[in-house]
Amino acid sequence: MDSLFEDYLAYSAGVRHFSPYTIESYRNDLKLFESWLKENELTCTVITKMQLRIFIADMGNRHFAPASINRTLSCVRGFYRYLLRKGLVSENPAAAIRNLKQPEKLPRFLFPDEANQFCEFPKEAGILWYARDAALFSSLYSTGCRVSELQALTVQDLKERCSWAIVKGKGSKERKVFFADFAQEALERYLGERQELLDSLQDEGIPPQHSPPPLHINQTALFLNCRGGALTTQGIRYIIDRYTALLPNYKKLTPHAFRHSFASMFITRGADIRIVQELLGHSNIATTQRYTHITAAQLQELYHKAHPHG
Repeated sequence: MDSLFEDYLAYSAGVRHFSPYTIESYRNDLKLFESWLKENELTCTVITKMQLRIFIADMGNRHFAPASINRTLSCVRGFYRYLLRKGLVSENPAAAIRNLKQPEKLPRFLFPDEANQFCEFPKEAGILWYARDAALFSSLYSTGCRVSELQALTVQDLKERCSWAIVKGKGSKERKVFFADFAQEALERYLGERQELLDSLQDEGIPPQHSPPPLHINQTALFLNCRGGALTTQGIRYIIDRYTALLPNYKKLTPHAFRHSFASMFITRGADIRIVQELLGHSNIATTQRYTHITAAQLQELYHKAHPHG
């Protein structure tokens, strides 16, 4: 990859503190852009607004979704803002290019009774490590955390008998999140299970002839896998997928759906939207306002469920 692209990624990670997930998305977007530049014998420092429009149109012709095109365009805008500050270009060719219109799409969410049932399901299913999974789901729903924020929590981050924690969100902004009573209970059960796992792994270890790779036990991460390592965001998604495969009614449930459910619950119950914004860590209140649309969708769905002729 061109060194300027690499420099921008390093700047986004080191100075702007973007998450590893965002950096990886940016890397993929810039690879796509770089490939198009090479195909058209162009360089990133010498490109016009019209040529950039052609790149966007080419993505559309290749059937990229509007959301994907807008994300790539956002990445390219940021890249040229960086070059402009460095004095490597005289203008940002992406500045005047507007995002594509996207169809209004309500995020997937769970009603409170559905969320509670899903949080309790690991114990009912009798799956190994059910205490961890129940604590994981309860924490996602109870705090409204992004999956990356929850994945990064350590045991030391839990305060006052698992009642609250400080998480680091986008741009390394910290905020306080709270665990409801049911989530605190689930966490306390899991912490006992977690310590038992660490003790057994330290006592037994893995002999050299074993086929799995050597253990890398993580003493600090809150959520661990069965080998004592920190759960990754991909691992959390895999765990949720494993349960949704057993529950057809929860098809296509994602970690982010717990966050949507958290916000929807608060707004439905009359919470001030700015309080919800603070709890979610949104920098822009417009991002939080879309949950008012979820409330309307909830009311409509409740009507159809409850009315005999709905």
